[in-house]
Amino acid sequence: MENSVQNGGMNKLLLIVTLLLICFGVAEVYTASAPLAVAKGLSPEFYMIKHLQKVALGLVFIFLFSFVDYKHWRWLGRVAFGVGVVLTIAALVSGHGVKGANRWILGIQPSEIMKLGMFVLLCEKLSLAGNNIKTLKCSLIQPAVPVGITAFLLILQPNYSMMIIILLIVGCVMITAGVNLKYLAGAVAGACPILFAVLMLSHHSRNRILGFFSGEGQMENTHWQVEHSLQALGNGGLFGTGFGQGVSKWGYLPEAHKDVVYAVIGEELGFFGTFAVLVLFTLLFAQGFKIAQHASTRFGKYLALAMTLSIFMNFAIHICVSVDLGPTTGQPLPFISFGGTNLIYSSVAVGILLNISRPNSGRLIKEPFAGRSSLETSVFRNVELTRSGV
Repeated sequence: MENSVQNGGMNKLLLIVTLLLICFGVAEVYTASAPLAVAKGLSPEFYMIKHLQKVALGLVFIFLFSFVDYKHWRWLGRVAFGVGVVLTIAALVSGHGVKGANRWILGIQPSEIMKLGMFVLLCEKLSLAGNNIKTLKCSLIQPAVPVGITAFLLILQPNYSMMIIILLIVGCVMITAGVNLKYLAGAVAGACPILFAVLMLSHHSRNRILGFFSGEGQMENTHWQVEHSLQALGNGGLFGTGFGQGVSKWGYLPEAHKDVVYAVIGEELGFFGTFAVLVLFTLLFAQGFKIAQHASTRFGKYLALAMTLSIFMNFAIHICVSVDLGPTTGQPLPFISFGGTNLIYSSVAVGILLNISRPNSGRLIKEPFAGRSSLETSVFRNVELTRSGV
């Protein structure tokens, strides 16, 4: 399918795939959460109804931000980052932790808002660097401010999995922007030992990492969920046990509608069900990367890349945990896991991508010229010359 920049409209395939995933998610949340709701004396539809409320809000954000020119994110990003930081600090000092982590306040996870704002600030700073992108200031110092604040607050929560995801995405965007790899490599070399020490000093994360490397047959608390996730996927076979007929969600998979919903899909819909999910996400990511490739500004390119990678990383980690290819992290499957702030974040990200895909969006953004040293193609030079009236 041709990119929207070429066919003159918004990327409709991205929108269709997103809506399909959301609809599929509603059905999966219902079947995965019904046993838990019944066990608590609630109606089987209790969690699905709560999920639908977040879905409705997510749909509003998708369509709203698909029409909001992404140039406005230069100031919206600052607002999102400031609000996210304040609420994250408020969650830390509130003392109302869940499972040893102070991540929630007012029913939301403010670090998702902070993450969105941080990505926007990073993309803006990199896009405005121009030919100075290779300097120490533009390659390291300026990006380090919002990234460092975000990472520090995530360590305090703690939320190490989100911190690692963010750092990986930041690295990818910075490499794409063409920062000086010498400075970036130095920062990575200095951060890795610190990150390793933080993970090992945390009893919770250390147990999860050791549980992952402890080998098969370990049914301790740190590996219980993964073992039963594998059993559920195995029970599903090719065609599954049938929608709503899975047994693993009946007390064997803790929070089956959140952390390992992929295993419920595999048990009830089998290999073909999980394969269909993989195909839909592949289409989503392909369109996101295509939008980034054809964006008419560097800010749009970097922002589209960051939004696509943020959804991709949640997807990849959720799948890896479900099939025992990584330590348990609690990362949701975008658009499918039980609704929360991540569902809203993913909806906003898709809305931004849809707007960037519009051929007339971002046309008023002015950026300093950047040569090939920043991995830009000649199309950006043509755009800049046109805007300057040359």
